[in-house]
Amino acid sequence: MSVCSENRKYQITAISDALTDIIAEVSDEMLQKLDLPKGNSIALNEENLKKLANIVDTNKPRIAPGGSPTNVIYGASNLGLKCAFIGCVGCDDFGYDYINNLRDNDIDTYVSIKRGNSGLCYTLISPDGQRTFGLNFGVAKQLYEYEILHSLIKSSEFLHFSAYEFRGDNPINVATRHAVSIARKARTKISFDLGDSLVVKSSREQIETFLSEKIDILFANEDEAKALCEGSSNFKGLLKYTDLAVIKLGSEGAIAITPEGEIRVSAYKVEDVKDTNGAGDNFQAGFFYGQYKKLNLETCLRIGHFLAANIIRRIGAQSQVKISGIEYFI
Repeated sequence: MSVCSENRKYQITAISDALTDIIAEVSDEMLQKLDLPKGNSIALNEENLKKLANIVDTNKPRIAPGGSPTNVIYGASNLGLKCAFIGCVGCDDFGYDYINNLRDNDIDTYVSIKRGNSGLCYTLISPDGQRTFGLNFGVAKQLYEYEILHSLIKSSEFLHFSAYEFRGDNPINVATRHAVSIARKARTKISFDLGDSLVVKSSREQIETFLSEKIDILFANEDEAKALCEGSSNFKGLLKYTDLAVIKLGSEGAIAITPEGEIRVSAYKVEDVKDTNGAGDNFQAGFFYGQYKKLNLETCLRIGHFLAANIIRRIGAQSQVKISGIEYFI
């Protein structure tokens, strides 16, 4: 797959629920008490929020800007790609810190600030490194279609977002689909991450309607791909939605599927896994870099694995390390 022939200002513009990650290490027993399904993301009720607040207060959390597409462009910016962000935050410290953190990482922000609380994602890390998400969206879903800048989409090589933005009947759902229509007219390439198997199942009709007109890159992990393929492991079926599907298989590696065939690359072996949060997002950042550099698919996958292997050795979904010319030393 080739990138846009024009010299555009941004390599990637991402639309994302602007969720500040509040990261805490917890026991499996704590997850059971919270009634949260391990490894998935669930909107919180009032009772869970109160329990989480108590847990977070006693576990010294780390705080960082989050949201899956946000993590992707954070990683891509570290590799030297020029990125932009579209989202919505509240008029509170979390919101302003979110904007400033992205700007400090050289990401241009096109953010709406609304009255109310910013979105929060309680990211709970269990002893095996698995992450579970409890969500309090605040105003994060209140991004309206009139707030999408046409000129920004047109000046981007890729528009990237996830199934998370399709969750629920919210303004950001409509705004994202509006951005897609602008992208198609502007020949901006469209990249989509399935995000979460539960989201795929709950928003299946919307996702399939969106994918009925082919996109340029489809990212998924194994569970998400199976959910979209109605339980099947024959992922070639994803080619009805795209000419490039990338399936992330965790420690088993990743597969790039095209009409010409499949390419599989093994993951780097990591003994000291601390936190799997952000592994897939950083993988995608590396893959995007390879695409931008017009590298072959095997190298794109290998760069993705390198970034994923490094992020899971630490707590948190983002790295502060800038890397230049990563393809020369992986």
